Amino acid sequence: MKVSIILCAQNSEKYIKKTIDSILVQSYQDFELIIILNCSYDTTEQIIKSYNDPRIFLYKTIIGQLSFNLNYGLNLAKGEYIVRIDADDVANKDRIAKQLEIIETFNYDVVGSNINYINEKGQFLKYHTFPEKNNQIRKKILFQSVIAHPSVMIKKSVLLSVSGYLGGRYAQDYDLWLRLMRDKDILFYNIQEPLVEYRIHQLQSRGNKNSYAEVSGYFFKEMLYTHKIKYIIGTIVYTVKSIFFGK
Repeated sequence: MKVSIILCAQNSEKYIKKTIDSILVQSYQDFELIIILNCSYDTTEQIIKSYNDPRIFLYKTIIGQLSFNLNYGLNLAKGEYIVRIDADDVANKDRIAKQLEIIETFNYDVVGSNINYINEKGQFLKYHTFPEKNNQIRKKILFQSVIAHPSVMIKKSVLLSVSGYLGGRYAQDYDLWLRLMRDKDILFYNIQEPLVEYRIHQLQSRGNKNSYAEVSGYFFKEMLYTHKIKYIIGTIVYTVKSIFFGK
């Protein structure tokens, strides 16, 4: 088995069926879907258990922190490649096939994609592009989000090489990208088509003042750790975002 999909869910009854359905109809079918249910009290567990598919593995934890649950799923994963998706997003039916072809053909380490934003009803809002090539991604991370975490396929060995997820409450992905970028040999790439529908709703942390502040702290830590003054730019940019643009 090459591919392990990790899906963390917490009180996700409203959207998780569409997420799981989008995974099960993938054109690439040789995968395991590891679902980590954490601190849920709604009908999410019943929805997951309604599926009779041997590729679905459900685990439960009593710890609400996303980083912990992602690492728990990573520890269980059998695949060579880890695919991420959130419990409110929808995958394009060719997502895994296209990412697997790209990552194996060019030996990338982290492969994301562009996304379509959708609303709570699943209606299209707008198309969002990310920088494509490794050098662009590494330069632009100081100013903007450069990889959609729910769109990522990443080599398991690469994740393990930096001890998995270490980040805080809101922006685990930013912390991960920065730690991976310490190694110049790690290659990032974004497929320039929308392979994930990214749902916008009131309960998510996107654009949250606390998430911006957390990212600012990651950049400051990186400056201290690497002694690279360029990371002060990211510290300032995300401090400003937390003050003036955070919700």
